[in-house]
Amino acid sequence: MYTCKKSMLLLMSSVAISGFIFSANAASWRVEPTITVAEIYTDNVDLDTSSSQSDFITQVTPQIRITGDGSRLNTLINYAPNYFYYPGDDDDQHELRHNLQARLSSELISETFFVDASANIDQLFLDRRQAISSQEASRTDNRSTVQSYQFSPYLVHRIGALATVQLSYDLRHVRQAEDAEQTTANTFFGNSLSHEGSFSVTSGSRFTRLNWGLSALYRTEDRENTRDFDTTTVRADFSYQLSHILTVLGSAGYQEREAELGSFVNFNGFIWDAGFRLVPGPRTSLSLRYGNQNDGDTFSLNAHYKITAKDSINLSFSDTIQTFQSTVFSDNVDVINSPSLNSGFISGDLTRRKEWALTVQGIRGRTTYAATAFHRKNRSDNNALDETEYGGNFTISRNLNQRLSISSGFTYSSSEFSNDSIRDKFWSASANVSYRISKSLFGTLGYVHTDRDQTRFTNLNGGSNYISLSVRAGL
Repeated sequence: MYTCKKSMLLLMSSVAISGFIFSANAASWRVEPTITVAEIYTDNVDLDTSSSQSDFITQVTPQIRITGDGSRLNTLINYAPNYFYYPGDDDDQHELRHNLQARLSSELISETFFVDASANIDQLFLDRRQAISSQEASRTDNRSTVQSYQFSPYLVHRIGALATVQLSYDLRHVRQAEDAEQTTANTFFGNSLSHEGSFSVTSGSRFTRLNWGLSALYRTEDRENTRDFDTTTVRADFSYQLSHILTVLGSAGYQEREAELGSFVNFNGFIWDAGFRLVPGPRTSLSLRYGNQNDGDTFSLNAHYKITAKDSINLSFSDTIQTFQSTVFSDNVDVINSPSLNSGFISGDLTRRKEWALTVQGIRGRTTYAATAFHRKNRSDNNALDETEYGGNFTISRNLNQRLSISSGFTYSSSEFSNDSIRDKFWSASANVSYRISKSLFGTLGYVHTDRDQTRFTNLNGGSNYISLSVRAGL
């Protein structure tokens, strides 16, 4: 089980080794400090329409972005603490929320020994069914600080042109700012510490049409207040290029998954899949695989089409088994964004997620656009978390001239929970006008409207409005 001593050892070792990496590698460094000050008016600061309270909020966000690029070192550090002042609250007028995204990859011994590391601090909603908003300025107990850290050293050895051997270790730690019982019945999010060791052999440049790989992996996740989750996998992968446009794909192996007694993810047996990758031209690619990876029929899909040189469309389907703690790492991005409405539940329970996603994005002259639609189905050890969700978002921006730009966006999501068949709908629309006052000074006027419709907590229904004026200065 998880212990605080383990997490302390993890953090100390990560910091010590990362410091060595920084001092041992020369790189080109760039430091970009900025500060943003915003005044925001909202007619529902606490997201409670039964007793709506308006407020004028002051938000101050100093931000520093550090990038380092070198032949053997690449790193990104993006830190932005958000300070909020709520003058309308006599008891708790101040809030400080931290946001950090940090990435580091280094080559300590040329072509042999590598180290990757990451650290993230994000603000996420605890329960999709409680108070949520697309605006950081909103105030709710349903938001929490979640930290995640990763440290991954690995060794690589090339056997001429025949094969490449890799031995790797991956250490991950996820924790919440406060260990609090969640609002969902029988659901508790606890800190976790995971260890993963893997060994692989993959084909080298001698193999042209046939590519193969052999791998063995063991992963254990120590989860606070619940049983550990262990996975052992031995697998062989191959691909064979039948023609310049068609490649046959396949894999076979053995997997054992073990969690708490009676968990639906427990499995011990043969796994396999087969499929193809089709690339009929430089603008189109399609990859499809079908088999048994999760104790039953599974398939995966990734289709990409480049409409023009600057416009593309992508369709994908994935079927994964994971804990929330493991999804934190896959959901992280390299820039600081507003809290995601798709974080679902912060929970220690195991979840099988089947997800379709469609993305269209591009640039047309001075206009940039992006649209995403998704449909996902979550099944968990705790049936209170079983959920079918669909929705999407659309953003568009246009530079009117060298100084003036406009943008707008729309977000919609709808969830239905299996245990009570309650449907929960949320949508948000925004419009912004930005003006470049000087080389390092930008001003933005924005408006956001959000709305909610569900029958579980009627005080969360209805709309909220936000009007903001912000100034961002480069230092």
